[in-house]
Amino acid sequence: MKKRYFFAVLITVMVSSSPLVHAQLHEQGRVYDTVTDADSFYLFPEFKPCFTPGIYDWSPAFVMLKRYIVKEDTVTVYGVAITMENSFGDEWLLDDQNVNYNTRYRALIMKKLGPSPLSIHHVSMSLVDSVSFSRAHSRFCWFRYENSCDKQGNVHAEGIEYDAPCYEFYFDTPQQINRMTDTFYVGRYKNSGSMPYFSIEEYGGEYSTSIPSTIYQSYNISGDALDAFLLADGYHDRKWGVVFPIIGFRCGPIKHYWLDSYTGDSAVLHWYRVEQGTLYNVRLTGSDGSDTTFVTADTTITLTPLSDSVRYNVTLRKQCHYCTSNYDTIVYGQWTPSNIAFGTAYVDTTGGGSSDTTGGGTEGIVEARGVDFVLSPNPAHGSVQVLLPDEAMGGRLTLCDLAGREVSAFEVRGPKVDIDVSALPKGAYLVKLATAKGIVSHRLLVE
Repeated sequence: MKKRYFFAVLITVMVSSSPLVHAQLHEQGRVYDTVTDADSFYLFPEFKPCFTPGIYDWSPAFVMLKRYIVKEDTVTVYGVAITMENSFGDEWLLDDQNVNYNTRYRALIMKKLGPSPLSIHHVSMSLVDSVSFSRAHSRFCWFRYENSCDKQGNVHAEGIEYDAPCYEFYFDTPQQINRMTDTFYVGRYKNSGSMPYFSIEEYGGEYSTSIPSTIYQSYNISGDALDAFLLADGYHDRKWGVVFPIIGFRCGPIKHYWLDSYTGDSAVLHWYRVEQGTLYNVRLTGSDGSDTTFVTADTTITLTPLSDSVRYNVTLRKQCHYCTSNYDTIVYGQWTPSNIAFGTAYVDTTGGGSSDTTGGGTEGIVEARGVDFVLSPNPAHGSVQVLLPDEAMGGRLTLCDLAGREVSAFEVRGPKVDIDVSALPKGAYLVKLATAKGIVSHRLLVE
């Protein structure tokens, strides 16, 4: 077979370090990281009780703080993650032209000074740093509240697991990096006043009143209010979470990606959009020893021309940029598993025989390692039903001709998908299921 050399156009992108304005951090159609208390880039409370996750109404105090204890000598607190949202949309908080909005919700880090001179029931705090949306270089993710005490049964049952919207505020005071030792406090300042389109909902895990609260509250973050912090010990003040110190930089894996088409000398790879400003690394390795990594800001890449005598594997990862007045750094997510493969050396892992994408021999075969499914009937006349397991939920189902052209596509939202094939010419087609585990293709005959 003749040998051809691989090349592709490398897309050059410019990443802005300015804060996001006149935009939304949480946009429909994007896939965001999901953080759990097993991750290392947040600091978590020293004790995790049994709790019920959900939305909670707080006491009217403008300032709320949660206590955290440093287990090591020191930690650097880059910011505060808060499980909250504005029910009218975060664009009202991100608008840096509207000072009245973006200064009314702030992330805080504070230290306790000791007993208050005002009252034996209060303590004094000092403000270490604070930041509003306008300077926070904010990012959106999901935080999964998991009640590990109730995992004997269905872990997805109501009241056991809850994905809460989470906004990350990064401190941006010039020439100040917040390094904490011993005990410190992070929290928020909230003052909605009579502002329209400002309705903050906060999330957390509510636990038993028999366990002490770690929440302090006051009415401001300056003047006498710094000597008026009171331990909040009402039944509604037993909250696990809500605010978390950020002690590392997050860059999760790419969860949803698939092979759109493969024609022998080219392949088109696609994935869902993630948070704004993220770049993607696409690594192509070949059985001939080739190893090339491409950087792109797009969510699709065409790999062409490919050699007709080489077996290829593709993996992806995110490239995340963090920049404030004090640092400018890039971190990388984990590479996806090598479960997108194409080329001449086909290895059937589905147990159902090979899926020929070209109609001619073994050349041009896409390897399948993902979630399997069943076509019924096959051959089909009029319509075909695709029967899908639970692992397929959220995946993408496509019907393609043998040249790789997409005829129809569906999002998997249930155990079966009905595909109308009545208008299709008779012949062979491919039905492909793309999930986070990879791609599975089955040949469909239309009569």
